[in-house]
Amino acid sequence: MPERCAFCNIAATNPPASFSEHGPKTDISASADASEPTAFMILSTEHVMAFMDIMPLTRGHVLVAPRRHYEKLGDMGVLVGQEIGKWLPILSRVVNKVVFGEDPDRHWNVVQNNGARAAQVVPHVHFHIIPRPVTDGLHKPGFAMFGRGQRSELDDEEGEELSLAMRVEMVEEIQRIQREEGIDLSIDSTDRGKL
Repeated sequence: MPERCAFCNIAATNPPASFSEHGPKTDISASADASEPTAFMILSTEHVMAFMDIMPLTRGHVLVAPRRHYEKLGDMGVLVGQEIGKWLPILSRVVNKVVFGEDPDRHWNVVQNNGARAAQVVPHVHFHIIPRPVTDGLHKPGFAMFGRGQRSELDDEEGEELSLAMRVEMVEEIQRIQREEGIDLSIDSTDRGKL
């Protein structure tokens, strides 16, 4: 791990939490190191983390990253990729449910950048889930992308509120998957091998 990787610091200060802890508890977002900024965690498993972007492009912008350090997507192994791939659609549903509610007209980006020329700012693999709400009465989308448009710092109160709402929704989504698909996500399927 690089000495000052922001996402490795988040991994180190936010240990994995069981699914029962992903509910309405707020202490999942607490950082153990007061010198590091708080990470508003949504998911913290043995291998994957999801947390609010501190410089969001839109309300509800979430980052999904492996806990272990990999600089680029091609550096990750297959098992880590499978684990992230398992959580991306679930987190997309959770983010969109919290941001858009019951509105069926949901639009969002899932983006992953590799290297500085591709707009990767933090050299640790991560995916962006970026909700795209209507920006005016004409339904014109907001096209602010990496390096363009205004980005402002996430307010602590909003970060806590959104991450809590997403953790509550995550529990509901995990229960729905168990009920409707018969898949128990409380068992880490990657325990089959080393990541």
